[in-house]
Amino acid sequence: MDDLVGRWFTIDGDCGIVRYVGPVSGTHGTWLGIEWAPPKHGKHNGTKSKRSYFSCSFSPTSGAFIRPVSRIIWGQSLLSAAHSRYSTDLSSIDFPQTIDGSRGQVSVPRLDIIAKFQTLEQLEILGLDTQCVFGTLKEDDLGVFARVHTLLLANNFFTKWTWVEEVVCQMPKVRVLDMSANPLYSPLSFGNKELELHEIRVDNSPHISWSDVCCIAHTTRAHTLSHGWSARSDISSPLLLAHVRVLKLAYNNIRDIRPLGTLACLEHLDIRGNTQLCDLHIECDTFHALTTLDLSETGVTDWLCVDTLNNIKKLHTLRIIHTPLVHGMAELAARAQLVARLPHVLKLDGSVVSADERTDMERSYLASCARSVTETNELVEKMARVFPRIHELVHIHGVPHVPHPVRTALDSRLAHTTLQVVNKDEVLSNTERPLIRTMLVRQLRPVAMRIARTKSFGLYISNPPHTNSWTLLDNEARSLSFYGVEDGSIIRIVKD
Repeated sequence: MDDLVGRWFTIDGDCGIVRYVGPVSGTHGTWLGIEWAPPKHGKHNGTKSKRSYFSCSFSPTSGAFIRPVSRIIWGQSLLSAAHSRYSTDLSSIDFPQTIDGSRGQVSVPRLDIIAKFQTLEQLEILGLDTQCVFGTLKEDDLGVFARVHTLLLANNFFTKWTWVEEVVCQMPKVRVLDMSANPLYSPLSFGNKELELHEIRVDNSPHISWSDVCCIAHTTRAHTLSHGWSARSDISSPLLLAHVRVLKLAYNNIRDIRPLGTLACLEHLDIRGNTQLCDLHIECDTFHALTTLDLSETGVTDWLCVDTLNNIKKLHTLRIIHTPLVHGMAELAARAQLVARLPHVLKLDGSVVSADERTDMERSYLASCARSVTETNELVEKMARVFPRIHELVHIHGVPHVPHPVRTALDSRLAHTTLQVVNKDEVLSNTERPLIRTMLVRQLRPVAMRIARTKSFGLYISNPPHTNSWTLLDNEARSLSFYGVEDGSIIRIVKD
């Protein structure tokens, strides 16, 4: 039973790792000294009656002793897991001899074709996720998976990285390896195996340190590294990732991606779902090879941060949907801002930016910038102080036309007034409200009643520029225009 040390197990829905096998002072028989993965189940740090049998890594109180009962699930070997997933007893299946086709009866080739696909030696993709797999292949079974190039071992019982290295060496054609959600805990031990992978995935692995993640990518020589859903916040000192071309760090707690700017080979960076990433501030002479960047579902809020993406000279593909930056904006308005601010981006949020669309978006951007400037004198200079690329875009598309507001027929009939509630010379409230100039005084009374919340009041009007001269609205059948109402008039509601 000594080979159980370091093994992962499950029992009654809980899981843990064996740290000790042997007797315990004051008891009879063999005990398993274990460390529970949920630390709350533990009782001590591997010490019993002042004697230390093992030490805990997860928590000082995650240790316990249990008997090696039959309910413990120790997992299965890789070969037995493959047999259980891919092999079927064909003798128990009643296959039809023929089927009805459009040209009559067609005979069915039964066992020969099916058996061909059941042969493990023919497998090229070996998917053994969630099969309680642990350990390596035996010497007699080394040639079984000779054609496998993609090995999926997520959510299994691997606790030692040396096991992983051994398995990859036993399958020489493996180029894609998924070891996500395995009980791998730092510090990891690395062997001297020479591995050559194209892609390595260690997603959902919060207990592996960032330095060990970098070592995994370095020792496997993988060009693609995926380490998402791992609550990772610190990504400093990524020197061992110098060869990585694709880096996927989705749904972590990353706040700053600038340490990755030193990676000379990095072409694709996926940091979607990092909601704590608010400030980019990409500096010049960084991310020299980066062409694709995914910022979806991040916390980016500042357009100035977006402007710093222009420092990534080779960036041509960007995803930035579902961020606070574009929240509340119309989809076309947000796209126009992004297209106009980032001239090098050729594909935005999954859609190619054509030459005609870029022209339309840049003109729309210029027009929106012009509308945001209150004074039209020296329009271009005032826009350039606030918005980027204005001089460049004006040189291409010309000065944007600022349309004057069109006054409709209804606007000409309205007077923008202030309804002022007064009680004993004390102004209680001021309400801005447009009123129709031809409105009768008796039609104004219900409006004033709702604002003043009283039925007993008097109405007075003061027209600019003589705002201190008040005229009583004494005739219910007269229109407001009779009393000279206009824009800026104040109608005072004086409570009795």
